[in-house]
Amino acid sequence: MALADPRSEHPAELSARQLFDTQAVSYAERFTRQSVEPLLAYARSAPTAMAAEHAPEEYKPVSSSHKLSLALELSKTLDSEQIASLQANDPWLTEDGLSINAQQLIRSIQNAAIHGLNPDSYGLAEILRTVDTLSGLDRTGAGAGKLQHGVHLPGSLSLRELLGRQMDQAFVGLVQHLGQGVVDARATQKDLFRDVPAINAQAQLESVRSGRSSALQALNSVTPTHADYQRLTRRMRDLLTEHASGIRRKTIEHHTSASSMLSHADIYAIKSRLVDTGDLSPKGTVMPYFDQELTNALRRFQQRHGLKASGRLDLRTRQVLNLSIEEEIRAIALSLERWRWMPRKLGDKHIFINIPDYHVVVRDGDETLLNMTAVVGSVEHQTPTFSRDMSYMEFNPTWTVPASIANRELIPKERRQPGYLVSRQFDFLKRDGKQLVVVPPEEVTAADFNMERFPYLLRQRGGPINALGRMKFMMPNPYAIYLHDTQAKKHFTLNDRAYSHGCIRLSDPDALAILLMQMDGYSQDTIDKSLQGSETKRVRLRSPVPTHLTYLTTWVDEAGELQRRADIYHQDAALVKALQEAGTLLSLLKGPSETDTTLQKLASNESR
Repeated sequence: MALADPRSEHPAELSARQLFDTQAVSYAERFTRQSVEPLLAYARSAPTAMAAEHAPEEYKPVSSSHKLSLALELSKTLDSEQIASLQANDPWLTEDGLSINAQQLIRSIQNAAIHGLNPDSYGLAEILRTVDTLSGLDRTGAGAGKLQHGVHLPGSLSLRELLGRQMDQAFVGLVQHLGQGVVDARATQKDLFRDVPAINAQAQLESVRSGRSSALQALNSVTPTHADYQRLTRRMRDLLTEHASGIRRKTIEHHTSASSMLSHADIYAIKSRLVDTGDLSPKGTVMPYFDQELTNALRRFQQRHGLKASGRLDLRTRQVLNLSIEEEIRAIALSLERWRWMPRKLGDKHIFINIPDYHVVVRDGDETLLNMTAVVGSVEHQTPTFSRDMSYMEFNPTWTVPASIANRELIPKERRQPGYLVSRQFDFLKRDGKQLVVVPPEEVTAADFNMERFPYLLRQRGGPINALGRMKFMMPNPYAIYLHDTQAKKHFTLNDRAYSHGCIRLSDPDALAILLMQMDGYSQDTIDKSLQGSETKRVRLRSPVPTHLTYLTTWVDEAGELQRRADIYHQDAALVKALQEAGTLLSLLKGPSETDTTLQKLASNESR
């Protein structure tokens, strides 16, 4: 494929990898940090044999007024004249050449890299080759002596049909990938119980054909519009620019965590890296000392990466500081794909729980109303990802114990400490027809406790020693997952908080209860009575709150800061492999490094 430098009229032959680099250079030159429409470095090939083969055909030269000028901004909407032209011709070609839709699609394909996609997956080289062949025909027939900037499309029916098919196929593929992701979501992520958005690519194509929407409008309509997704694409653009620059990041080679044992070169490397990440001001005098400014900068860096903010260069911090550009590109690409699996509308007011972040966030649009630390499922009892509506709360709830927990944990305790279950206010229940009835403790024998599976259901009464604490928040689902208070407060002080049996434990359940009831219009008196009462009580939310549990190891926060967390459930590797095999942007990068593997091990092995 031939790619022309937008600043030159001389085409150059480039490989797919060089295409990736050249696109990023174009981004570096043309983009600011603002959200703007991307620009395309148009690829034009040398005259091909196909052009010579078709040159003798009779055709009607088209107007030279049409230019594929990729330096100018293209409108997202179509005017009445453009709609009429599309209806008279087709969505990609007009009598004068490439339609506005064709220009938008070509530009969107070459811009696919910032979505973690690969422009070559949509036949960009073939499309541009066909355009150049048609242009070559025009030059041959018109006797033009040199390459023109205008793209002239002669009346070669076979080539016009070929270009139309290529554009149709590229559009449908890009719509599907932007709209619902590239890979099979459930095949690559364990315990994902969320359906990806249903995208009808053919209907979108028909909308473009009829002029009801432009190609860009159709593509935008299926692409995630969440602010989180848009921030990721901007970060990806910056990383592609950095990658294309050829400048390699500083690495910290020393393996000690003792600041007194670091060499001057190590300290210079650490400071240089922290300046690059934005955690250390570039204005200060860089001295080869582990000073307070460096300690504070390291703490900021550690906080953004979910590390213990000690201000010391421990092993885990050094590994993250040494992450390569390719590793960050890979991490962003995973989150972009996972966002494409998410519902397009999260709800104006919604609860967002990112499992690797150990936080529960309540949002109203883009505004954060509440953000609290949480404990999530352990590696052995992983919290699944799904979306459901939170519809009610229970104050002083009972706890019906899952059979797996009862047989694996509680019954062995009872064997070791007879009377333990009664002392912890557990009732024994058995089924009588369609009802559960309480069995007196004296009727439960030692033989029952020694059975392979305990024959009774355990339910703990509501009260101050209940395992669920004073309240639980229910979004009914078949996975028995909910949010709740807890007696195990010590875990909230830890940096890594994967300790539960799958449910989400809240550090401040009162704050969540008050906020949800206020949003639902409950009076302060009702709220106070609910919080202070001692009886088991259910409070329904008249307006259920969409609740989304997701798994993102990388994101960009509202301040524009890159945030990374450990892959606590080791789910990234399968997605990386699938995206590589699908030919996305990750197929152009070198494979996962030792750093990625090391970080996964550190996530579970480092002392808490």
